[in-house]
Amino acid sequence: MSRQKPAVSILVVSDYGGRTAEDWYYLRDTLGALGRQTFDEEIEVILIDSTPADQRMPPDLLDLVPSLKVMTGAEKTRELLNKAVEAATADLVVLLDGDCAPAPGWLSAGVGAMRAHPEAAAVSGRTVYPDGGFSNRVLATLSRSYIDPGGPGVTRFISNNNAIIRREVLAKHPLKDFARPLAMRLQTEAIQLAGGVLYFEPRMRVTHRFEGWPMERRIRRHVGYRAIRVRQLNPRVSHSWMLRLGILSIPAVLTARTLDSWWDCMRAGRFYGLRWFELPAAFVTAGYVHLLEIGGMIDAFTEARGRGTQG
Repeated sequence: MSRQKPAVSILVVSDYGGRTAEDWYYLRDTLGALGRQTFDEEIEVILIDSTPADQRMPPDLLDLVPSLKVMTGAEKTRELLNKAVEAATADLVVLLDGDCAPAPGWLSAGVGAMRAHPEAAAVSGRTVYPDGGFSNRVLATLSRSYIDPGGPGVTRFISNNNAIIRREVLAKHPLKDFARPLAMRLQTEAIQLAGGVLYFEPRMRVTHRFEGWPMERRIRRHVGYRAIRVRQLNPRVSHSWMLRLGILSIPAVLTARTLDSWWDCMRAGRFYGLRWFELPAAFVTAGYVHLLEIGGMIDAFTEARGRGTQG
């Protein structure tokens, strides 16, 4: 076995496995696609396994990637992720969700982008949904293109399911004690406020599992909560001033978010398969999708009020 320091440590996050047998198919696809990557340098792969205690991961999964390491524990996924970053031995760390199958050349594209941009703290890739008609195309655009400038270039966010980040940056900004999506958004803001430059590389492409509208409805409540809570916790986040009216600010926030989504559809929809003549329907869908965030927004305001503070 080679003792050479790996060029990259890949952290595969499996925090959903075991609920149904189908969950393992997604993880199997991800690990299989990872094992087929063509990359001439040494890599390290760590599977962060949050399988419920009464479930067992199929043993064949461990054979899909050579020298796969598995990190398990009773801790939350966020805590395991922090531990995995500490255990990683490479200077570059990839965060890849276990239901995101990488395309051929994904790893080479990500590492190449980091080396081409030494000033970058992180490089995020493009996330698409399986080809399944208009719903898949438009919801992929609405949920994933906010990070996508269209081609390689600077972006404002770090993908929480498909990104490569310098280990020293992750060590300086560990995930805080919140649910993982919120913790990662706060981490992104902290990295940017510290002067970190964020890049996007479209060739670093993955296909995310997608279960249709039931999945979208679950996601959108969490997104609504996060959109409010991140600004309560960090008033330096853009547009935090909009929350001064408390729960009465929700219509203004929804309007701003809907307008942003319309622009995303026009600007980047073609990269997610959205056709120009589908834009009117996409605009209507965007309005409906953001209405699904209201419950999460109310939760965030209620939680803050219960603590006696907006932070």
